Amino acid sequence: MERDIIMWEGLYPPQLIFSQRKFRKVLLNPPNFNPGSWCGAGKLWIDPEDGEYWLTSRPREGMERRGYAVEIYRSSNGEDFSLATWISKEELSEIIGITVQSIENQQLVRDPLTGRYYLYLSVDIAERNVAGDANRIYESKWETYLLSAEDPSGPWQGEGFVLRGEKDYDSGEARDCTIDIIDGRYFCLYKARKRGEKVVRTALAISSDGKRWVKLGIPKIDGKEQPSYFLLNGSIFAGCAGPIFIGTQTLEVIRGAALTRHFVAYVIDYRNLNLEEIFLAEWTPGSKYEHPDYPIHTYVSIAFDPIKERWIMTVEAVDPVYSKEPGLNTEVDRVLLYLVDGRS
Repeated sequence: MERDIIMWEGLYPPQLIFSQRKFRKVLLNPPNFNPGSWCGAGKLWIDPEDGEYWLTSRPREGMERRGYAVEIYRSSNGEDFSLATWISKEELSEIIGITVQSIENQQLVRDPLTGRYYLYLSVDIAERNVAGDANRIYESKWETYLLSAEDPSGPWQGEGFVLRGEKDYDSGEARDCTIDIIDGRYFCLYKARKRGEKVVRTALAISSDGKRWVKLGIPKIDGKEQPSYFLLNGSIFAGCAGPIFIGTQTLEVIRGAALTRHFVAYVIDYRNLNLEEIFLAEWTPGSKYEHPDYPIHTYVSIAFDPIKERWIMTVEAVDPVYSKEPGLNTEVDRVLLYLVDGRS
């Protein structure tokens, strides 16, 4: 049988990444399998020079022990990871000089000027630990803090807050970033929420050095205003049409948890503050470890692996067996590995 020849230009099509993804294995398990126990919200970073794969994660154990650390894992094959180092929220509180109630999303990149590794952390610095309560999650105060190191295994040093809640639209939350470097410029899509309100939008910021950020505002979607809950999380790549976001699109909050059913791709038209849709599809679980109704809890990381000519995708998945039900303190989250043969 003759094979159809598919040809395209520019970035490897996100439609193909989605359609050819295959579940490989469970990468990380949560601290325990009690409701409210999670791992994930991390970033996959590949070092082709040293042949190393790095993956970050945050462990959580329910309402009383929210995101209590950032963990950094190392692998030599991209499939079997071991813990290299971790930083507890108590240690992070000492570095920052402010009590950290919880650690959430992390982003790991390497600065092209200094060669240092940058680790961006979403931290809740509210005076009281109230956000573990699904009824009071909007009383939290989330901002993004930066650590740097010569090597991902540490030691890590504090660089300061880089995304603060000083704008009206992100006064309650400036966190859950997607950060990548395109043509030497840092691009960041992040979760933005006004203090005291439930409306969540995705905001856009850029930087020349990863430390000093310029907030561009809330982009439109194909020229239209974002819906009242719109959260993107994934990775940003260089495309012929401009920077391209590939990842998840979250439109719902279920019992306090932002849960995802859609995989999307957008061109980031940062000059006109607009996201142009390339592709949108419903995520169908490819494993028994994903809830049939709400398979993903927001977070996904996607990277091209030049070592093995493949695409790697890590997903924070809602477990259908151990979860009491989808929700902030009722579900159990794992990190799953999906692979795409880049020679397809």
